[in-house]
Amino acid sequence: MKPIELNFPNYPFTSILGWSISRFELFDKCKRQYFYQYYSKHVKDVPNYKLSIMKELTSAALEVGNVVHDCMEVLLKRLQQSDSKIDEERFFNFADEKLKEYFSKKTFMEVYYGHVPSVNISAASEKVRTCLQNFLNSPCFSWIYMKAIFNRTGWMIEPGGYGETRLDGMKAYCKMDFLFPVNDEVYILDWKTGSKDESKHAAQLMGYAVAANSNFSIPWNRIFPKIIYLNPQYDELEITFGEDDLKNFFETIRTQTDEMYSFCRDVDQNLPRDISEFPPSPSPGLCRNCKFQGLCI
Repeated sequence: MKPIELNFPNYPFTSILGWSISRFELFDKCKRQYFYQYYSKHVKDVPNYKLSIMKELTSAALEVGNVVHDCMEVLLKRLQQSDSKIDEERFFNFADEKLKEYFSKKTFMEVYYGHVPSVNISAASEKVRTCLQNFLNSPCFSWIYMKAIFNRTGWMIEPGGYGETRLDGMKAYCKMDFLFPVNDEVYILDWKTGSKDESKHAAQLMGYAVAANSNFSIPWNRIFPKIIYLNPQYDELEITFGEDDLKNFFETIRTQTDEMYSFCRDVDQNLPRDISEFPPSPSPGLCRNCKFQGLCI
């Protein structure tokens, strides 16, 4: 198998929007939240500073995920340099320091809107430790340590940028957490610290497989994408796919992209229609977890 080029191609800049799982999910859930998130510079009745604060709001769950992802990146890059035994306590202490650093610099949505007086750092730290411990105890880690490590120069770990690619000619974003070869096969792993959503995550894995084939010329039958769930216990989600699945996937992406295009007054320049055409979708759970909930009250 020929060596894998470890960087995504540099596509020329275009203003047109690009499909991603997260973008369409937000569009589908609440058009008003979608407008605030992706077209904030077109909001006319809210001061820029206020909107900027809201866009930067985070949540404890999101920051736990960020800490775990960053720790996994450090762990894998450490394995690239040395296959000596991992000092787990030192690793967990590093994670604790990383979490304290992140939590000290962020404004949390649940605190900003008065849902809780403060975030529970101890609970967040325990969740991070659980995720990392579950991975270190997993068959996946053992397999990487025993098999994949022999070709560790071919690993692609948390690549920079946004993972811009082209899916059947359409602009899209599919950023992979970890891509690596084992013999003549290529595996793509994505870490999850939240709940399992097989439908959403299967589509995400399909996107990774298509992007790997498109960007790295890896044959379909040698691509194995997998979700690794790290909390509350270790679990995996794998997919298999054939030509019909690929055709259906491309049709779905084109349909979803066209839906988002329909809310643009200028598709090529990605200019939105008026905010009044992006209706809110109020529901207690959805609104409580929306960074922009203060604008709809």
